[in-house]
Amino acid sequence: MENGRLHEWKERNGIIIDEARESRMIAYAELIHETNKKFNITGFKTLDDIVANLILGSIDPLVSMNVPRGTVFADIGTGAGIPGIPLAIFNDNWRGVCIDSNSKKISFVDSVIRDCGIDNLTVVNGRLEEIARQQMRGVFDYVFSRALGEIFFVIEVGAPLLKTGGLLYVYYHAAPEELPPAVTEHINEVGLSLLERKRYHEYGIRENGIVMIKERTTDRTYPRSMKAIKRDIERKIKGV
Repeated sequence: MENGRLHEWKERNGIIIDEARESRMIAYAELIHETNKKFNITGFKTLDDIVANLILGSIDPLVSMNVPRGTVFADIGTGAGIPGIPLAIFNDNWRGVCIDSNSKKISFVDSVIRDCGIDNLTVVNGRLEEIARQQMRGVFDYVFSRALGEIFFVIEVGAPLLKTGGLLYVYYHAAPEELPPAVTEHINEVGLSLLERKRYHEYGIRENGIVMIKERTTDRTYPRSMKAIKRDIERKIKGV
């Protein structure tokens, strides 16, 4: 089935997507649309909005990225599988892990992977502040986060998951220079370095979102407990 938004996006970007990938994208959008009638998995209600905002909105910033075969990514706080499922469908050179603490949502993601035959993606159900301290520490080339919550939290749980030299990409509306001082300080505290937007093209990333590079090993004290992270957010970001 041809989707108007998908066709327009391909034309605008000069992208050719084979029929199998396109079919998976549409099938995934339909699964979200149908599941959303049973329980609230996304705020987007129409199939067209799901394709445009969730699927293409996940791929678009990274569409020019060069992904060597064997590259590994984590999608933290995946929810309905965003951005992990669209990225895995679009480029099968990399392998991904979708992580979320919500068992209902992770069950949905797991069912999509099976139903759509996405063999380069797996799921983990658990709390990020625990997972990032244990088996998945320092194993990923990329960590992606979209709508997980406070960027301060994303930084703390995302950095430990990365290999040195890896990238943390956050789908975020503000420019790097607009981040609060407490956030930029925290970036450095966990071993990351903020990338200027004028350098995004070096990594095949369009000039939106926030990109951080893992410069050094994250101290073993990170990530802290959720209670400690929330306390810092209240004090340093919200000024409570």
